Amino acid sequence: MQAAGVVAALAALLAGNGTSVLDCVCSRTTAVARSGGILDLSDGEIETWWDYCLRSDRLPEFVSCGALEQQPAAWSAVVRTADAISGYGLAPPAGAGEEGEACADALAQLRRLTRNESLQLVGELICRMADDCIDSCSVPRLDNMAWNTTTLQADDLRHHALSQTWHAVRRITRAMVGRKSCEINYGPTYEWKDLNKTGLQAQAALYRERLSNYWRDLSQLLSLSATHFSQLFVPLAFEHMGNRTSDQQLHGWIKDVQRVKDMLHTKLTGLVHDMQYASKEIGHFEVEEDKEKPGRLILRRPLLSEQLLHHQPWNVSFHDDFSALCEQRQPEASQMFSLAATLYASYRVYWYTAAVFMDRSYEFSFKPVDEEWQLEDRSNTTLSVDTDCVQLLMNALDNPTCPLDDLPVEAVSQRLQCRAQLWDDMVQRSPHIPVTSYLAYTQRVNVNLCLLAWMAVNSFGICQDVPFSIMQSVHDARCYFDSPDDQSCLQSNATDAICSVSRAVLLLKCHDFFFFKPSNSCRVLFYLFRDVPLTYSMLTEQSLAYKATLNNATLRYKDFKIDSLKYLEISLIVINIIFRFSTAGVYMYLPQLRNLPGKIFLSFQITGIIQVLCSEVVYRMAGVPDLPTAVLIDGALTLLSCIWLNIFCYEMYACVRHLRLPNDILPAELSQLFCRQVLLALIPWSTVCVAAVALEKTSRYYLIHSRIVVLVGISMSVTFNLVCLGLVGYMYLRTRYFMRRLKIVGNNKFASKKQCLFMSVKAVILSGLGIIIRIGFHQAQGVAQFVYYVHLGTMVQGPVLFVCFICNGTTLPALKDRILVWWSPTSVPAGQELCSAAERNLARRNNEQPVVTESSL
Repeated sequence: MQAAGVVAALAALLAGNGTSVLDCVCSRTTAVARSGGILDLSDGEIETWWDYCLRSDRLPEFVSCGALEQQPAAWSAVVRTADAISGYGLAPPAGAGEEGEACADALAQLRRLTRNESLQLVGELICRMADDCIDSCSVPRLDNMAWNTTTLQADDLRHHALSQTWHAVRRITRAMVGRKSCEINYGPTYEWKDLNKTGLQAQAALYRERLSNYWRDLSQLLSLSATHFSQLFVPLAFEHMGNRTSDQQLHGWIKDVQRVKDMLHTKLTGLVHDMQYASKEIGHFEVEEDKEKPGRLILRRPLLSEQLLHHQPWNVSFHDDFSALCEQRQPEASQMFSLAATLYASYRVYWYTAAVFMDRSYEFSFKPVDEEWQLEDRSNTTLSVDTDCVQLLMNALDNPTCPLDDLPVEAVSQRLQCRAQLWDDMVQRSPHIPVTSYLAYTQRVNVNLCLLAWMAVNSFGICQDVPFSIMQSVHDARCYFDSPDDQSCLQSNATDAICSVSRAVLLLKCHDFFFFKPSNSCRVLFYLFRDVPLTYSMLTEQSLAYKATLNNATLRYKDFKIDSLKYLEISLIVINIIFRFSTAGVYMYLPQLRNLPGKIFLSFQITGIIQVLCSEVVYRMAGVPDLPTAVLIDGALTLLSCIWLNIFCYEMYACVRHLRLPNDILPAELSQLFCRQVLLALIPWSTVCVAAVALEKTSRYYLIHSRIVVLVGISMSVTFNLVCLGLVGYMYLRTRYFMRRLKIVGNNKFASKKQCLFMSVKAVILSGLGIIIRIGFHQAQGVAQFVYYVHLGTMVQGPVLFVCFICNGTTLPALKDRILVWWSPTSVPAGQELCSAAERNLARRNNEQPVVTESSL
């Protein structure tokens, strides 16, 4: 029979029975060759077996990392898995019936072919494999099959499903390799030289169309393969380990293995999406002549080309990350995750085989020029984000949970909310928001963009259920950076955008945070599936140490509130409130403290009491108002405290400047002056507060502006205090200088060491430097524990104020005398004796008269 007739006959067989006939032919030919009877095969059989049966199973080789000093942890599981799969790799030879007759007929026709005729036949076959497989390689009866206790324990059904599914995977792989071989060996040739511009563009259009068809076919085949790999997992896991599970535990085991299957399917879905995306981008390739080298063509590829496919991970970290976590819940968790990693690695080899061909094919005809993304390294970029979400990311890394456990609905909802919140924070692009209080620190935190991206997309992060598509990630990241005001170009939704952009940022724009560097990885080839190599990637000690470094970098965001110090915090808050109330009470009780400076300092104390009650009691205990409003109130009261200190310092300066003591002011004038000072304090304070509230409530984009307004107001207020105190010190030094020139020198010292210490502390308090220092410490973003300790330290303000302003040589004796008068109204305090000797004698006689009367009685 002529070759054309054989091809026609086999084409009819393919149309009627799919590639099962050719599988049968390959099985029988392989059996004869392996039994030592290869010399008994005809030229047609040998050529077909060599060029079709073997070539379609061979995949490109990779360079391994050399001899392994230590076998991978999952080696034994991989070997057992390979052995289990191998039994289902090849379809059994067809027996009786129509399929057997078709197989025998095909073998008979092959024996009559010459070598050249066989080559022609093989070329026809491998170019038809992809279209035939797309139509017939699916196993509809097994699609989305619900595996339960009954179906898994049915050996016939399980073995049939495994055999059919793995056989479908082998057919898909053979079709994919055949499609590549067809493109390389039997594709059309293009004449690029001596073409004018019109002819070049026409030829380029044909070339793009053929490439587009190639990628479309591969993406469809890989989509089918991903489906079958996912379907293969559950019955293969039962065959490998589940048959040792008791009937009581089998229901939970099936639930866990289904969860791992979903995780595997999520990973494979990302690979399929990338291939489909790449097939659509072929139309954007441009061919042009190289002006520097005439006769040489340039192929300009856009950024979203198949070059990005190499960023897909070679292996999944299921086994390393989750085995120990899930061991208590599921003793066979390690084997489950190893099986999932094995299937993923095997699929990744098939997937890479399709992608790597494109790079090599360009080099023969073109000079590939890839579009560069004009964006600098983002390793040092910082963002201001929501603290609760950062705490959630930190907790997920510090205390990871087993993915087999059912998360509470609240936890799932919180993850989704944080993904949306973090994306909203990224869109706002606020590099740094000033922190004016501890509450503001617990609301916003400045985080490195690359570290935040790594925390989000880590295996334990909040992006576990989002497929990793490098093509979509780069598209979204480019939209984010190049079109900051127009987010309509995003392909991801608002919930998944943070995951998509973070992955692209990490891979392409974070050189100092790149979590997987080729130099730190090791790829090993395991030829376990007969002729199909399995690539298994391992992480070296260097890469593991780098990963540990990133984990440690997140610890700085741990514990914005330390639970172990909760009772200490409550105690300090109570002590602070008690002493603040005590200081205010003394100023209201003692008449000599009711002068103008005393009333101003009392206003300062009342403002501080209200601030502590609002932020530490009402908000912490009752949870009202909401955190942003509480931050506004806290910042406003901090500013008002500074303004009271402004008035106090100014009055101090005015008294020294005009040599007028505060006690010399008459009561009527005192009330008038105090009302005027209150009015002067409220005008700037209300102006700043209204501006801050208007900015923050108008839009979240103006949050940074509202904080800056408050911080500028506080800074200007403290600056005014320092100027006033500086003028007072200058006048004292100037007066002392002139007195020395006038030879007026006394033996009395200015003050004792104790008094100097008290005055220094008072100067810091009155100047507002303590507030600035506290705010400065709050800017130390990323060190949560340290800022928390500073917050605890600020709670001792009450005792400090009481000691410095009450426990002095003037106020404390007066307070002691007033208290003693309560117990003994007739006692005369020291220094408050009567004015004349006659009055003292009369008082003495009045006191002695009852004693004389009593003695006479």
